[in-house]
Amino acid sequence: MASQSVQWDVLWEADEAEPPSFDLTRFLDELALELGLGQAECSLVFTNDARIQTLNRDYRNKDRPTDVLSFPQHPHPEWNHLGDVVVNVNRAKQQAAELGQSLAVELRFLVLHGVLHLLGFDHETDQGEMVAEQSRIRQKLGSFFEDRS
Repeated sequence: MASQSVQWDVLWEADEAEPPSFDLTRFLDELALELGLGQAECSLVFTNDARIQTLNRDYRNKDRPTDVLSFPQHPHPEWNHLGDVVVNVNRAKQQAAELGQSLAVELRFLVLHGVLHLLGFDHETDQGEMVAEQSRIRQKLGSFFEDRS
């Protein structure tokens, strides 16, 4: 039986010295199981407005910050590197406040959104498939998307 593990390489380079507590490891394990990722590798970078604006400008010709960027990789026959997800913590804070939810919930949502892009989903062209998949996963992993007091 093949190993069912994803190696998540996480880099925190946001403005805050330490990431907030948001059960990232447990969430990533559950997300990988729900998506059936099997043996794979994925990089997650949590950054700020300035860094993501540079990436957005350099790779998408959009000179403004955004909430999340995904950089899919081509599969390798010996190891499945899904790609890189870059999450803007500054934008996540703004969006969480606008939506009346915690930063933790918004960060999890942006990770989910970015990983779905790595898997080939594209909300701009797929007639709602990505939104439906996001909703399905949010329901399955419900407790991760609920604010806890």
